[in-house]
Amino acid sequence: MSLTDARAVGLSGLPTRWRTAALLVPLLALDVLVFLVPMAYLVRVSLTARSDGGAFVEGTWSLDGYRYVAETPLVHEILGFTLVFGVLVTVLAVAVAVVYAYAAWRATGWTRRLLLAGAVCSLFTTTVVKLFAVVLVFSPRGVVNDALGAVGLLAEPLLLVDNLTGAVLAQLYIVVPYAVLAVYAVLSTLDDRLVEAALDLGADRTRVFREVVVPHVRPGVAVAGIISFTWSVGAYPAPLLVGSGSEQTAAILVSQLLLTDFDWPAAAALAVVTVSVVLVTLLVGLWRLDDGGELLG
Repeated sequence: MSLTDARAVGLSGLPTRWRTAALLVPLLALDVLVFLVPMAYLVRVSLTARSDGGAFVEGTWSLDGYRYVAETPLVHEILGFTLVFGVLVTVLAVAVAVVYAYAAWRATGWTRRLLLAGAVCSLFTTTVVKLFAVVLVFSPRGVVNDALGAVGLLAEPLLLVDNLTGAVLAQLYIVVPYAVLAVYAVLSTLDDRLVEAALDLGADRTRVFREVVVPHVRPGVAVAGIISFTWSVGAYPAPLLVGSGSEQTAAILVSQLLLTDFDWPAAAALAVVTVSVVLVTLLVGLWRLDDGGELLG
């Protein structure tokens, strides 16, 4: 008997719940090592006393970091901007993803393959390359401005980078491919005969999209929204490299507190607050999905 067969026989002899537990042990161990342990250390650092001479005072317990987050107006402004930025990018990313995924679903042959390949290939492109592409395409001397100027639609170049517009465009380059694939994965399960039946009954394509496609794709939209919001709330390279100094997110402030100010308790406290916002969003989204997928209804 081979080792694989012996393992199979051993597991089959266990009660069902114990077999399930045995299969979950490696996943739980991985979660503990890569998430719970670092998160626990982060929380512990956030509860230490701040120090002028070092990163933090070891062995102490203090709410100094959370007081800094609660009492500093700049932190409130940055957290507010981070949430607004996350919501803005999420709305735009989901809208683009639904249209793109619907176009890919309706297409056939090489057109569909090219549309899906565009989304998939983007996942293999590093963030720095994506942001460099944003600058090349949308800068005052970039492709968009040159093309619009060449056809006489612009007298002066549009300022699409080094501002909020640039930060949003750069973040969309990062999150839209994931949103597209999330929506398309659900949309691909829609029987296109339902669309044809609605068209045969007199509905135009706009109404079919609104009353047939959108209700079916809601779970995919929900997942796309959760992914986009999670990534955008934690945005760091896009606002830093393509935005201006005004587009400062919580991640940028955490980096400054950690590496420049050397204030680890404040940085850890702000990170814990940001992670808590993301986790609450994920839990609400998963709860609504488990309740029937009516996250948008």
